[in-house]
Amino acid sequence: MKKLFATFLLTCSLFAAEEGGTAAAESMDIWKWLNFALLAGILGWLIAKNLGPVLVTRSAQIREGLAAGEKAKADAEARAAAVQAKLATLGQSIAEMKTSAKEEREREADRIRRETAAELQRIQAHAKQDVESAGKLARLEMQRYAAKLAIDLAEQKVRARMSPEKQAELLNRFIGEIADSSAQLG
Repeated sequence: MKKLFATFLLTCSLFAAEEGGTAAAESMDIWKWLNFALLAGILGWLIAKNLGPVLVTRSAQIREGLAAGEKAKADAEARAAAVQAKLATLGQSIAEMKTSAKEEREREADRIRRETAAELQRIQAHAKQDVESAGKLARLEMQRYAAKLAIDLAEQKVRARMSPEKQAELLNRFIGEIADSSAQLG
């Protein structure tokens, strides 16, 4: 700083000597230049004193901002890589899901077919039992009807053959059998 000021003063005096004016004019010019140099020196010193820390602080802020930007860029690239990896395996995952769904659908269809077949067999067995039961019932009804017809026919034949003499003879024979059984018991 001192060197700068000394250089400035020397330069001012050289300019003053070149112009070759009167001593009073030269003295006025020197004071103007000296005043200017003093003002410039004070401003330079203030700027150097205050601007240095400001520039250092600003440089540190810029470095921190660049570091944060680099970190954010690295994070974004890592996330992008993760997304790309997921997208790369997405097709395979979809194919696996489709295969799994198809297998599940086939298993479910097989299970439904087996249950349907079992239910159909159960229904057929039940229907067969119902038919057999209805057949047995119909046979029993037929047998009862045939027996009733046979009894009715026999009754008609017996009535046709039965006369009052035959009735008396049958009654006497029945009474005789009852009397013989009473005698044997007593």
